[in-house]
Amino acid sequence: MAWEPPSPDHAEALGLAPGRPTLIHRYRYATADGRGLRTAVTSFSAVALAEVEEPALPHCLSGVGGTLIRDRADGTAAAHLRRACDWMRRAGLTLHHRDAITRLMSTPSVRVTRRVHDQYARPLEFTDLVVDAQQGALIYEFTLPGRPPTPSGV
Repeated sequence: MAWEPPSPDHAEALGLAPGRPTLIHRYRYATADGRGLRTAVTSFSAVALAEVEEPALPHCLSGVGGTLIRDRADGTAAAHLRRACDWMRRAGLTLHHRDAITRLMSTPSVRVTRRVHDQYARPLEFTDLVVDAQQGALIYEFTLPGRPPTPSGV
């Protein structure tokens, strides 16, 4: 995790001035045999950072980058960015996610672009995730508002 200027597309999506640093996390994962590569870049907006108490940042954002997927198709490894989302919810924000899944023509991979905004339509987070579609699986879990999530397979 580092403070750095985001890419132009992240800056535009988050309403940041070009070259303005923000908190960015880069995630890279490969299976033991080197295949099944996943990469993710998550950038946070100035609004999101203003809502997060500074001492909470290292704790709630640890492991950022796995928000969209589980490490294994059987669901035994938890998604990492949930901690950041949980913290933002505790701060009184209602989070809305919009994911776009596109196939990359030059490789057997898919790109998932996630935009997160709050109840006031303010951008909070932007993530680009690339998954090797031959080796990985995307698993989405949906819960009803006000209901706790149930374990997978129940």
